[in-house]
Amino acid sequence: MNPRSTFKTLSIAAALALMTACASTPESTGSSAAYDKALAEAKTAQAAAKKVNNQWFYKEDLIKQAEKAAAAGDYANATKLAEKAKFQGDMAVKQAAEQKNAGPYPTR
Repeated sequence: MNPRSTFKTLSIAAALALMTACASTPESTGSSAAYDKALAEAKTAQAAAKKVNNQWFYKEDLIKQAEKAAAAGDYANATKLAEKAKFQGDMAVKQAAEQKNAGPYPTR
């Protein structure tokens, strides 16, 4: 399987997973407890992605945005941002596992 095909397949899988997650996740209540739980899970997912050396570059920004929203009292938005950061961390770990034996791009 060529690298572009693999990337396209992973992109589609990630999009489907995101849609499924959004459809099955209950609406955020906007509580600080829900935010605290989501933030802890996001940081755990980030640490797991870092451990497999596959951190997506924008995930840390999402955590910072979530912390900023929580500091402003917007727990609903903060929770959503933290949940998105967790999802991206989980997908980064999954991507690393699926592509651990991937070789370099073929030369033309």
